[in-house]
Amino acid sequence: MGRQLGRLAALVTLSGMVFALGPAPVERHTPQIPAVSTGSGAGTVVVDLVDGASEQDLQQIEQLIGADLDWVHPLAIDEALAQGFVEDVPLALSRLSGSALVEVAEPEMVLEAFELPAENFPNDPLYAKQWHLKAMGAPEAWSATSRGEGVIVAVVDTGVSKVEDLEGTKILKGASFVPGTNSSADDQGHGTHVAGTIAQTTNNGKGVAGVAPSATILPVKVLSKYGFGNAAWIASGIDYAVDEGADVINLSLGGGYSSVIHNAIKKARSEGVIVVAAAGNSGRRGVGYPGALEETIGVSATGPGGAIAPYSSFGKGVDIAAPGGDKRKPGGGVLQNTIDGKGGDHYVEYQGTSMATPHVAGAAAVLLGQGSAADAVERLLLSSARGDGEWDERYGHGQLDLAAASKGEARYDATRFALGAVFALLIAQLAATRRRFQLKSAVIAGWAAGGLFFLDSLPLPDLAILGLLTRPVLEWPALLALPGWIHFPLWLSALVPGLLAFTLGAFRQTRPLAFGLACGVGAHLLHGAATSTLDPWWLPVGLGTVWLVLNATVCVVLGLGLAGAQKLEEAEQR
Repeated sequence: MGRQLGRLAALVTLSGMVFALGPAPVERHTPQIPAVSTGSGAGTVVVDLVDGASEQDLQQIEQLIGADLDWVHPLAIDEALAQGFVEDVPLALSRLSGSALVEVAEPEMVLEAFELPAENFPNDPLYAKQWHLKAMGAPEAWSATSRGEGVIVAVVDTGVSKVEDLEGTKILKGASFVPGTNSSADDQGHGTHVAGTIAQTTNNGKGVAGVAPSATILPVKVLSKYGFGNAAWIASGIDYAVDEGADVINLSLGGGYSSVIHNAIKKARSEGVIVVAAAGNSGRRGVGYPGALEETIGVSATGPGGAIAPYSSFGKGVDIAAPGGDKRKPGGGVLQNTIDGKGGDHYVEYQGTSMATPHVAGAAAVLLGQGSAADAVERLLLSSARGDGEWDERYGHGQLDLAAASKGEARYDATRFALGAVFALLIAQLAATRRRFQLKSAVIAGWAAGGLFFLDSLPLPDLAILGLLTRPVLEWPALLALPGWIHFPLWLSALVPGLLAFTLGAFRQTRPLAFGLACGVGAHLLHGAATSTLDPWWLPVGLGTVWLVLNATVCVVLGLGLAGAQKLEEAEQR
């Protein structure tokens, strides 16, 4: 009895520790430059003897370091390149440094190609000119994350027209709030260019690529063909986008402060919608509205070299910097497909904070497509931005780095996987079930909580079932094109684990699955409460946290019940 109480105390302590955890630190994306190491302990050394060195010379070197060496390759004998394992790398290098037979010696070093796998690069012929996608780390992120599946991005702008390279992009009907204009089609070119950066049809052998090519675009026309619109039109467009289920709103527009627009944005944020807005193109200190609002992610613009663009506004309100282009340099603009004003379309470079903003909106769509909550996505984008960790009036928290943000999300997956497995093991041991049941359930719980995230790095076929296996159970709606259900309170609860506990849990063969799912979902709910990565609809922040913790507790109770039933059945079999 004392041992059981001790195990239960350990479980409760673990739960408290999980709840106290803050957001996991996010890796920053920095170039990795190979450097020669001085080595330490045992390892392999590579020795470049003087050209023409003989076998006898090699034997002298072997005697000098007290280890056997082999020529690296028959074709390298004339270059006298040898390698071998030594017990003390620093000592061997020290001895070799004084030998007249040795030109160079160093620890074995592993280098990597500076090329990403071919599948990370789309076959769009003009992609090579899109420096801006590479600058934000889009190719690296495409290999490890979703591409915005099931996420709706509202382009509140001059409208969106389905030009040739948006043929494969899902574009909703949308609406126009410009008087005298009934269609949400673009009649200026700005909105279509912005939409292309977010979700241009990608890997279709045509034109260019987009940040989140699987996202859905909702066109909301609030600017006339001259590029202007009043506050009432814009506020109405924002309200409409929220009502139509937008997950992200892109505002590549701005000017003076409007309380009407501010109020609309507050309502959007209260519904869990991410709002991204341009900082402005004044080239001076002073961010335009709505980019300067606390409720928006304000975006400044950088050029091809990463420096702030000369036209970009800066100052309080800038949250992040993203590629916006600098056409003073050849090919330095942001290239996308848009209408040409003659009834057709063309590929053209634009520049401005209007072009920087959709890079951030697209990045948000990619992360939301993985099932992350809006607050978690904002935190990942800002905390992973390239910079020195301090806020800067030109770059905000740093330069957009989608690759680093996606790695931060992967770290969440790994943490949840471990928590789920530990929860299952503790509960199963508390009931003193057999080792086989414990191990099987721990694997299932880890998968349910964090997904088999490591499968993303393997060269596996693109199958729907593999997509489900790589993601936590609570994130499945995003993969099934129902991302809103991720925030449905009954989904973020013990309801499904409870149903499975009373069905699958009644049978010995399926009980490990029911038990593992209860533990895994419980761990995910608790982690989501601790890190604000789960966001139940309709519940205030504090009450939402209480909801998640209570349901995590119910999952633990379900797990205890299933483990107890397993123990009784095992006892009867003896």
